[in-house]
Amino acid sequence: MKRLPRPDIDPKEVYEVCVSGVSSADLAARFKAATAEVVELAQEYMARAATNELHLFPSSPWGNGASLVVGDLTKDDLTDLYSSYMVKSSQPGRAYYDRITLLAPLGKCPLCGFGQVSTLDHFLSKSRYPSFSVLPVNLVPACSDCNTGKGAGVLDAENQIPHPYFEDERIETESWLYASVNETSPATATFSVVPPGSWPPELAKRVTNFFQELDLASRFAVEAASELTSLSDFLGLLETGQQLSGHLGLVAQTERTHRKNSWKAALYEALAESVWYCKGGYRRPAA
Repeated sequence: MKRLPRPDIDPKEVYEVCVSGVSSADLAARFKAATAEVVELAQEYMARAATNELHLFPSSPWGNGASLVVGDLTKDDLTDLYSSYMVKSSQPGRAYYDRITLLAPLGKCPLCGFGQVSTLDHFLSKSRYPSFSVLPVNLVPACSDCNTGKGAGVLDAENQIPHPYFEDERIETESWLYASVNETSPATATFSVVPPGSWPPELAKRVTNFFQELDLASRFAVEAASELTSLSDFLGLLETGQQLSGHLGLVAQTERTHRKNSWKAALYEALAESVWYCKGGYRRPAA
């Protein structure tokens, strides 16, 4: 995971611009009447996110789109404000959608680190927390796999995951993602989370939840398999196991420096430390 700078966008401005696209006079009036309450909820979101207490917000029940959520606005009203008046390219709210998407460096998903950003993920799902459907700090640029893989359930104290806009910097400055080399033919890798012992239990739990919820063990293993295939031919050009280990170690060091918990950093570190791999385990089986 990579932390992101918070969107420098006024929540009230985004809400009002999205509402400006609503053609129904009655619906627009109901949106405008709820403005103060929506802004107040946005401020409360900021405060709770800073202390990892977003789970204290009451959730909406599954379905029942006609239920009132804020003022005279229903769940369907609020979720449609996002899908019809922020996502659609013909609507004025689309400009904010695009601005938030660009927060991801190099267009890479901040959640998995390798997918291409193609959508915005609602950190608190709009189906359960519709009041935050167009709140900028609740919208995270993501790839489609992370967006669909991330659950849309109710947040509680036990299933929280890191928030890219609010999480502790230690998820980027300290190592917690590791890999082990499987002595198979061809070689494969297994990924796991090992939080530093100095971390508070709540931080370790959030990172572990994140790794499990997005099925990153499997997804990283797929990326690693592709990397190992292409790496095999290159390593065959080196003469000794020591040279192999040295090269792999340098790649690992570089990755850990710039992308502390990328799948590639964990993979290369494990490869450099594997005597079996460096002594020939890198070779692919004959076709």
